[in-house]
This record gives sequence, structure tokens and C-alpha cells, in this order.
Amino acid sequence: MDADQKQTIIGYAKTLCSGLPEATDELLSFSVDEVADRVMLYLNARAIDPALNRVIARVVVGAYNKANAEQSSTDAPEREVKSMSDNGQSLTFGDHVKQYLATAEDNALFDGFAELLARYREADCGHTGVIQSNY
Repeated sequence: MDADQKQTIIGYAKTLCSGLPEATDELLSFSVDEVADRVMLYLNARAIDPALNRVIARVVVGAYNKANAEQSSTDAPEREVKSMSDNGQSLTFGDHVKQYLATAEDNALFDGFAELLARYREADCGHTGVIQSNY
């Protein structure tokens, strides 16, 4: 995925969900990269067809929504403190969205989109580990 495609997906995601602009650009960028990597693994592809940009944006928004719903349903604190230092006055917060993306199975992450993505899957011929690509 090139930088233009990534920015297009980020723009779509921000349009789809008004809560995303409150997320840091770094977190949103990480989320798009993570979802794109998972989609490429799912599709056995080395590149993402631009026709899937909006689908990936919807998966990113879905991941945010699911992570936030899990966070609020478990009565966990709003933001967990991950690390803290005293004299340097550094404070790092944990991130439930990254945790969700790291632990979610494909069926949960691609909920509602797996069937749509399935038609874009490429065959791994002969189980050689070499991805066959038309790109």
C-alpha cells in the first residue's frame, strides 16, 4: 500500500466515523496499516486493489467501535496507565484499539466483510509459500 492509498483510506475512515478525528494520527495510521496487513494476508495478496479502500476504512472504523465497546462493557478505566516515570514526568497510556487489533481473529475483525473480501482472495498454488499475484 502506498502513501496515497493510505491517506485515501484514512480520509474515508474519518468521514465514516466522527469519533476518529479524536484519535491521534499515529494511532489511526497504525490501525490502517494493521488492517491493511491483515487484509493482504487474508487475500494472499501483495497489494490491495483500490476498490477495497472503502472496505478497509469500514473495517478500521469497526475495529475502533468494537474496541471502544469492549472497553466500556468491561468497566475498565477510560485509559489505562501503561508506564510512568517520576522526575522526567513521562506518562504513557495503554491503547485498547491496538490490543483489539492484535488479538482479534479474522472472523471478528472482518465481521460482515469476509464474504465480500473472499472474491478477491488469490490462490497459494501448491502451498509453496510463494504468493501468486497478478500485480
